[in-house]
Amino acid sequence: MLKSEVEERVKKTFNTVAEVYDTPTMSWFDQTADVIAHAGQLTAGQKALDLATGTGKVALRFAASTPLAQVTGVDLSAGMLAQATKKAHLAGLTNTRFLECSFDEMVFGEQFDVVSCSFGLFFVEEMAQTLRHFADQATPQGKVIISTFEAGSFAPFNDSFLRHYAKLGFEVRPAPWLRIASHETLATVFEEAGLSVPIMKTHDFGFELSSKETWWDIVWKAGYRGMLEALNDEQLAKFKRDHLAEVEGFIKNGDSRLVVNVIVGVANKGQTLS
Repeated sequence: MLKSEVEERVKKTFNTVAEVYDTPTMSWFDQTADVIAHAGQLTAGQKALDLATGTGKVALRFAASTPLAQVTGVDLSAGMLAQATKKAHLAGLTNTRFLECSFDEMVFGEQFDVVSCSFGLFFVEEMAQTLRHFADQATPQGKVIISTFEAGSFAPFNDSFLRHYAKLGFEVRPAPWLRIASHETLATVFEEAGLSVPIMKTHDFGFELSSKETWWDIVWKAGYRGMLEALNDEQLAKFKRDHLAEVEGFIKNGDSRLVVNVIVGVANKGQTLS
């Protein structure tokens, strides 16, 4: 698939879910934003750039924690950025700006003390090249922070989703985040980008699913939605019925924990490989 096609697919998906994306069910996004903001250690007068900012979870954490810093958020989705802008206004944060553009299109006449990308790097084909471009936006001693899911996250519910989706005759691709779903694979991308191996930690943000509807809330309001948009009404009704019946079975059998393990990697640009 061409890069432009991937970008359009991602943009369409997240424009669709923008107004419902900030559901409390997907608490791991907020927890990850807290970890990244803490790792960034932004101080007064510094600048942060948050890529694939979405509804601004990381960017707004930076802005709120350090009011005298300047924070820029970038995303493909105008719908997500509209939510980020609204949230900044409601919170009275005047030290943020949000820009709509792709990673390739972004051009700044400045560098940033912290450059972050939470759950966004794995959407691009050339991850090392893109990460190098991220690092180019950082000051010589700036930090580069990446988050991704660890292998095993969302099982067995994700496996059920993909199995029932395939039964309808649709192509099932591996989740893009599986390409950097371990400390080793994430470290390799940093090394290929000419950066030092990041300091990495896996965070357990999993929780017990109270019902099959809780899982459907996640499916309907996040990246899975893009796959569901390909179904007609009849297919969607069948998929939902069959998939949730299996999910309900998992929960009744005591397999109700949603595994959400998140890797956060932090590297200093100044410690590049020779």
